[in-house]
Amino acid sequence: MAPPPTAKAIVYASLAPPVPVIRESIFTYLFDADSGAPGAPPSTDPSAKAQPTDLAFVDAKTGTTLTRGQVENLALRLAWGLRNRIRLDGGGRGLRRLKRGDTVMIMSPNSLAWPAVLFGCVAAGLRISFAGCGSTARDLAFQYEDSKPSVVLCAGDLVGVVKEMFGLVGVKGDVEERIWVMDRVWEGKDLRSEEQTQAKVGARVQGARDALDLVLGPALERAERFDSDDSEETVYVCYSSGTTGRPKGVETSHKNVCSVLGMTHALWKGCDTERDVYLAILPVYHMFGLVISIHYPFWRGKPVVIDSGFTAEGFCSAVEQYRCTSLLLVPPILLELSEFKDLDRYDLRSVTNISSGAAPLSVALAGKVLNRLRKQGADVLLLQGCGSTETTCPAQIVAPEDSVRKFGSVGQLLPNIEARIVIEDDADEGEGGVTRMREAAEGEEGEMWLRGPTICKGYLNNPAANAATWTADGWFRTGDVLRRDADGYYYIMDRKKEMLKYKGHQVAPAELEAVLMENGEIGDAGVIGIMDEYSGNELPRAYVRPSDPSVLQDEARKVNFEKRIEGWVKTQVSAWKYLRGGVVAIPDVPKSATGKILRKELREWAKKDKLGRGERKHIARL
Repeated sequence: MAPPPTAKAIVYASLAPPVPVIRESIFTYLFDADSGAPGAPPSTDPSAKAQPTDLAFVDAKTGTTLTRGQVENLALRLAWGLRNRIRLDGGGRGLRRLKRGDTVMIMSPNSLAWPAVLFGCVAAGLRISFAGCGSTARDLAFQYEDSKPSVVLCAGDLVGVVKEMFGLVGVKGDVEERIWVMDRVWEGKDLRSEEQTQAKVGARVQGARDALDLVLGPALERAERFDSDDSEETVYVCYSSGTTGRPKGVETSHKNVCSVLGMTHALWKGCDTERDVYLAILPVYHMFGLVISIHYPFWRGKPVVIDSGFTAEGFCSAVEQYRCTSLLLVPPILLELSEFKDLDRYDLRSVTNISSGAAPLSVALAGKVLNRLRKQGADVLLLQGCGSTETTCPAQIVAPEDSVRKFGSVGQLLPNIEARIVIEDDADEGEGGVTRMREAAEGEEGEMWLRGPTICKGYLNNPAANAATWTADGWFRTGDVLRRDADGYYYIMDRKKEMLKYKGHQVAPAELEAVLMENGEIGDAGVIGIMDEYSGNELPRAYVRPSDPSVLQDEARKVNFEKRIEGWVKTQVSAWKYLRGGVVAIPDVPKSATGKILRKELREWAKKDKLGRGERKHIARL
């Protein structure tokens, strides 16, 4: 646990008035307008006005659509299939079915199948462990053993890596019954007769089952409810690096997700219109995409155009074709759009707002994108925000009316969120060598601590990380160093935590160091991030000591060694963990007397190399 502060806590409240904290299931809150407690007044949430015939989701490439009613029907039928049609080895106790509280894993790029699968799992009362579709079998094996999913719902082209993962963790026997391909689930929306149903059955991906079969039966009579205290039960487990160490399963509850929708709307509604259309281009297996691209528009009763992956041409075409108004982006996408020579060929005048998150956004980059859009006649706002998997995404948002005046800020606190800015005073150690804490003065930089109904329950199966991240009285230590101005707006100054961010993905240096140490050519390793200020990406760079010291005595051998290690790492980790900042061979990795890597020294070395062979040759490969 964090030591107590030495003075009375200075607690900052949101500038916005509180909004209701929602204590029910995600499914009932989004689909059932009468889901509130008996005797409660009629819902005033936007989703209460939505009709089953309203358009909900559109496939960007094909134009295929799903209405709200179709999504609900598919989800309830999938929920019945998950609970009744899957039979798993019960470990000597016969076959078993999935039950409330069991975990499933979803691993797929964005697709029209996502809403039905996501909400179907929720309706069945299951927990969902989200896996990045670029994960290696090694990544998946760690997540599988940590979250223990009973089955995996995945895209067809990912069956191979899932089977490889099952091999690594030693699962045999009913592997095919544990892998369900989700690509065609949405096709179940049009099935009306026994003949149509039978025509859909039988298509198989080798070594897996087709999840379309799960929606061919009856619908679950009623979705599992999570009212009152049950709303605290875990529903989503996204993986985050937290403040340090290996990825951690973040336990997000029904209450967390339901509550964040109205809290976000309280600040974001200033840029909403009646004709809004959202574009879901960010991966929806990340908390940012999951909450803001799927749940929030659905809660508002507005359609979402789902795109499976970003290309500048495809993005602009989708915005033009579907008249998208609200774009949820990250700086690397904005960078590519700013440099896209054909941008002016597309009609992008429908865009009213762009929300940027996951990494810092430079004034120069924001200005370049806005200028190109405004030249077309688009009346567009660019808003920034800040949050994390642990905060169920947004914790601060810049209000639309302050988008220009407060550019550079990550915003004001959402309603119901409290914050503290705390400084560790290394020069003043208390008894027993415990570092003392003090509250930051107004305008002074310090670590942000947060508390509120959207803060996650903690890290799955990780009491040590929980103790290091949460205080005894429930404050979440974000690891971000911020300052607060006199108007109640916050500015990120640094990150106390060692975690790096590349294109919205979290990368833990310790994890890369562990991988590097598996290579026999490496005697020691330290990893830091090289910041590309323009795009906001941090490029992982490894400083390594060769096992053979003679490598350092010949420049050609040294360069060849560095390139070889950089290439080898690509075969071991997911793409976002590549050493895009390069590999630098050194005589020794600097460490403290206790053996801790002195990353500060490595960062100083990197600064000296800023205009040398480091940044310039690697940034070109972003």
